[in-house]
Amino acid sequence: MSIEIVRLKIVANTNDGVYGVDIPFKTGLFLLRVENTHGKSTCMNAIAYALGMERALGQSGTRPPFPASLTKSLLTKEGKEVSIISSYVLLQIKNDKNMVTLKRAIVGATDNNIINVFEAPLDLVPLHSPKPLYLHREGDTSRDLGFYYWFGKFAGWNIPLVPNHNGGESPLYPSVIFPTWFVEQKKGWSSIQATTPTYFNIKEPKKRAVEFVLSLDVNENIKKRNSLKSKIDDIVYQWKLIKRKADLISAKVSGVVTGIPEQPESKFDNYKIDIVIKTEERVISIIDVKSSLENELREYSPLEETISDNYSLELATLESIREHTDKIKDLEILLQNVSDERSYIHYQISATKRRISNLLDDKRKYEDIRKVADSNTFENSSILINECPTCGAGFSDNLLELSAKDNVMTYEDSLSFIKEQIKAFEFVLNDSDKQLQIKQAEQKQLETEIANLRSNILRLKSHKNPSIAIQEDYLRKKINLENGINDIDEALNELLQIKLDLETLFKRYMQLTGERKKLPTSVLSVKDFEKVKFLNQSLKSRLEKYTFSSFKVEQIEISDENYLPTREGFDIGFEVSASDGIRMIWGYLISLFMVGKKFGTNHPGIVIFDEPRQQETNKFSFSELLKDAARSSVDGGQIIFATSEEEDVLVQALVGEKYTMCAFKKADGKLIRKFA
Repeated sequence: MSIEIVRLKIVANTNDGVYGVDIPFKTGLFLLRVENTHGKSTCMNAIAYALGMERALGQSGTRPPFPASLTKSLLTKEGKEVSIISSYVLLQIKNDKNMVTLKRAIVGATDNNIINVFEAPLDLVPLHSPKPLYLHREGDTSRDLGFYYWFGKFAGWNIPLVPNHNGGESPLYPSVIFPTWFVEQKKGWSSIQATTPTYFNIKEPKKRAVEFVLSLDVNENIKKRNSLKSKIDDIVYQWKLIKRKADLISAKVSGVVTGIPEQPESKFDNYKIDIVIKTEERVISIIDVKSSLENELREYSPLEETISDNYSLELATLESIREHTDKIKDLEILLQNVSDERSYIHYQISATKRRISNLLDDKRKYEDIRKVADSNTFENSSILINECPTCGAGFSDNLLELSAKDNVMTYEDSLSFIKEQIKAFEFVLNDSDKQLQIKQAEQKQLETEIANLRSNILRLKSHKNPSIAIQEDYLRKKINLENGINDIDEALNELLQIKLDLETLFKRYMQLTGERKKLPTSVLSVKDFEKVKFLNQSLKSRLEKYTFSSFKVEQIEISDENYLPTREGFDIGFEVSASDGIRMIWGYLISLFMVGKKFGTNHPGIVIFDEPRQQETNKFSFSELLKDAARSSVDGGQIIFATSEEEDVLVQALVGEKYTMCAFKKADGKLIRKFA
């Protein structure tokens, strides 16, 4: 749905009466011809201000974008200074169905973050009640009383949510879109969409704005992809929490959980999840450990008789102490071996990490080499032909003298080899981490067992009644066996629940990754490609008209990445002269306007240039711009130029073209003048 500027009225109430300016606009090409420093930019900024777009004018502060003549005091034609009591802007606009007038205070008692909407032409505003709408506050894009929400409906827009830098989504504020059809004089001509605000925290705001103006399907695809990514990331996070829980459960029984990868993967099988325990030289399942403990408990017969004589009791006690001591010595040897193995594994992990870091550094270097090679920078030079530019003698680019049959890996082969090496060492690192977990669990088990044996020895030595000590030692062993079996049962029950939880997450993960695979590999749809192609062709044809000369126009292509003009895949920055940079902005914004007319996009059907003849662009180019603007808008739409160019130059350039001009004579003084 197109928007049309119908009328602009700026009012300043002073102690000398009412001052201001009243300008009627027309469709097609509209020229506002005003002398420099006489209020031309004030009028253009007033349009932006009335539309709530002042944050897209490139100014750093939040104050209204007006000179002192509308905020403090102004000079009359006679040179008298009068104070401003209050001031405001009235802007009459219309779409395909409705006509409204917007009123916004500049200074005065009224809050300037409120825009009053009158459903009436400007002259009938006093007869109608306004609908006050707020802006620059929470909800201004989503609630009924938010101005941007209303403006989006008026323009026929459904303001989308786009990715932000916090990992979430933010509304695509109309202020971000505004520089695609409005160029402010002071900063707007430095580059395409130069005054796009960035403080809304939106990722790639210029790109998102062009996507919206061109009505590309890419935003919907990006939203779907981001939504799926967010859900998948949440599953991965929950997966890691459950794995951490499984590690804690296995640690309670001095074991290590196996079969749970760091994150979901297609070959995951919950039947392979188990807790294993290292016993001497074997790694066995916790189920086998439980069976072994149950057999040991069954074979653990009660004491059939009580040893009565002191000599036998002393012997039994000493025998038990000796058995415990021998057991401790054996366990300490095992503990030392485990500690040595842990140290070696730590060394392996550290060395593997260093190797991976070096490989990643090599990978980055080879990727940089590939970028340079792919850029065709040296394609037509003699640098790559291994020939001395002075004497013409051939030379080798290798430090070693190689025979003809020696094969040297290309940078592509080297890059592939490095990637395979990284995968291999990452596998080694993952395996070493698992081994370290097993050794840590084994060490904890040995330390616990040694501590229990020492405690039993101390108890046997210090007990006054050997008979009771022997009985207690027997009962303690039996209780430990029973507790060990109970702990394993609890661990197995909790592990069963973990298996069920992981299976649920895995099914959801596979569903989401399947949906992600179904998304188009290219973010642009077939229709999107047509629009970008038309934009590219339209821009090139216009640059030819405007006598663009920094390089051949055929070298310019619209990027599929950010939809901006590029040369041989690189953004066009300092490669163009200042005047050609201005021509690029002319052509690009009018081409966006034309894409909107051809494809019916979200473009509002209006383009506004404040002083388009920048950098002393030659008159022929400017004349071609005027003719192009007139012809582009003759069958619909509105292109507004505010210019200080001489009136006769404008008239001469537009001979035979349809346009409307509102010219203010220098002799009449500044635009803000006393109303009759």
